Amino acid sequence: MVERLLEAEAIAPPENENLLVQRMAGWLIDDLRTEDEIDRETRRILRSYSRPIDEDSEEWDILFRKTRVEQAERRGYIL
Repeated sequence: MVERLLEAEAIAPPENENLLVQRMAGWLIDDLRTEDEIDRETRRILRSYSRPIDEDSEEWDILFRKTRVEQAERRGYIL
């Protein structure tokens, strides 16, 4: 990934490439954790509805996507 960014001149050559790779890995892990938190919160919200929704249904999928975007926006996170 670092090589592609360098080739595209999207980043300046780092003084310490290993440090850059470690930081990028940390950012990616943080990003995945945030998305997992958003997904968990979205499931909790949908499961709290007074009328149960089958998680394998199209209705669940639609509500999940909508609620997930709302939760991400609430956190200032871009999916």
